[in-house]
Amino acid sequence: MKVLVRRLFPCPSADRWRRFESVMKECLGELRHEVQELDLDPDFPPDPHADFRIYAHKTRREAPWVDLHYKEMHMKGLFTIDPQGWGFDHSASASLPDLEETPLDEARAFCFGLRNSFLANGMSKHLQPALGEIEQDLLPFVLVPLQLPTDDTIMHHSPVSVIDFIHLTAEWAESAKQKIVIKLHPGTYIPEVAEVARRRASGSRFVFLRDSNIHSLIAASTGVLVINSGVGFESLIHGKPVAVLGRCDYQWIVYRADPKRLGEALRYMRGYTPKQQDSGFRFIHHYYHRHAYFTGAPDVHAPKARLLQYLEQHLRD
Repeated sequence: MKVLVRRLFPCPSADRWRRFESVMKECLGELRHEVQELDLDPDFPPDPHADFRIYAHKTRREAPWVDLHYKEMHMKGLFTIDPQGWGFDHSASASLPDLEETPLDEARAFCFGLRNSFLANGMSKHLQPALGEIEQDLLPFVLVPLQLPTDDTIMHHSPVSVIDFIHLTAEWAESAKQKIVIKLHPGTYIPEVAEVARRRASGSRFVFLRDSNIHSLIAASTGVLVINSGVGFESLIHGKPVAVLGRCDYQWIVYRADPKRLGEALRYMRGYTPKQQDSGFRFIHHYYHRHAYFTGAPDVHAPKARLLQYLEQHLRD
């Protein structure tokens, strides 16, 4: 069978994408399929003849003729692949998976290890400032990380725009007298978003704008309020309570907040129980080892074996 793989254009994270694509190509070779690789053209020119198509980044919404879609998700080197797409569009994201199959001690140890690594090296999916102490005057605060207005997750799965999210959370902070810390998205600087955030924080006793390391901020926070950012996923690794306004693939294990009742999200954060935290740890372990494929480590034997089985099934079907 001739399989066409449309790869992501070269970008700062291309090395990680190429590593996943290399593992996927090895699997397809072992299954005796002919692989043709092309860079993904956003204009969608006609594909050369292929029996099966695998596209980077897109979903069935944009490319309904594609058989599988893959994307790097909330951590470096952590990829999903699916006929429908990624994130909330992923076909396995329609409901909460069975988390009882994951041993709790194993899930805790795994998340503790990741969290300790984050707090030692400060690394995240996007480039971060160095780790550092958060000012005591900010405590206690709710972390409000922002996203890019052009993100697919904002355009297709959010009830509010990024700028509306800033106004919404700032007005809530002022009325509830609850400190929030806004952090701009580190990937791309958007002047309009930055200006609104600066204006809301200017002179306020409850709204602050900081560009600290994301893990320093998560660790010091009471909880994290996002639209549907990957920071919510990282925060579950830290064991923090998370509230989301939009739809995302981890929404089943966090508080789904009503934009008009953010006080309820705060009550959830303050009442977060060890049992809820453990469910978060189990979800992270499941996501990492059963839902997604981590190809960021030197040894990719386990994720490759799962990916080989997955591709064999889908190409056969």
